[in-house]
Amino acid sequence: MEPLVYMTPKQPFFVTASESYIKYVMNRFGIVHFYQCRTGKEPRYAVPDGCVDMVFCCNPSHPSADICGTVLSPQAVLLESDSCYFGVRFLPGYNPILGTAHAVHDLVNQRVPFSALIQDERMFENICATTDFRKQISAFMHSYMKIYRRVSPLENSNLLVLHSANQLFRTAGRVSIESLAEETGYTPRYLDRSFREETGLSPKQLAKIVRFQTAVSALNAPNGRNLTEIAMDLGYYDQSHFVHDFKAFTGLTPKKYEALLRADAYDQKLQILPANIPLYG
Repeated sequence: MEPLVYMTPKQPFFVTASESYIKYVMNRFGIVHFYQCRTGKEPRYAVPDGCVDMVFCCNPSHPSADICGTVLSPQAVLLESDSCYFGVRFLPGYNPILGTAHAVHDLVNQRVPFSALIQDERMFENICATTDFRKQISAFMHSYMKIYRRVSPLENSNLLVLHSANQLFRTAGRVSIESLAEETGYTPRYLDRSFREETGLSPKQLAKIVRFQTAVSALNAPNGRNLTEIAMDLGYYDQSHFVHDFKAFTGLTPKKYEALLRADAYDQKLQILPANIPLYG
């Protein structure tokens, strides 16, 4: 079985529009990372990342949970203000439903109540009963691993899509569908259809999202490079195409995005727990 290649998908507006944001990188069992945030008054917008998230609103008066597919353009999520949210972000194209009738492609641009897909009231109650990040992770993993070990989701994966998606992650979205088709021995049309059935996205869509997320990481870096250099590294022919694609995914130009990060104290709000601190296992 080919090992999964993990990327680092980011939702920067979850951070900028929250009072605090904490993240723990997992990179195991199809889980990219866990996060917890305390929302403020500003709306929280999701940007395309190719991922499915499980999101738990731990508001004592009306707790709730949803499974949210990737968006294809900016969309308001985490709708409750002044609330603690706990989230689980899965590898792009990965099926966290683990064997239920719902597929990842049905979740693109959609949010579905947790209870409609996951029949685990104890997981929901244990996560929403606390705002202790470590206890929330433990509560989730306690239930999730029972399903994971029983279903063995990777053994049921479409190996063509798994391999091709891994190539996209390795190259930051710069490999073409024609190159993937030539390498795998399948036609571009077959590859496109397989991707859509498995992930809800075409290879070209996922490649653009991966490239966009790579740009977000570069712009978020404290000693970031200039826009022209970033655009060239990502394979854009000129900076205007880079700006056009970035604005389509965020609603902002890269320069306005960088200004927002500074104005909303992105670096001060974001806390990443060290990966060498085991929170589960």
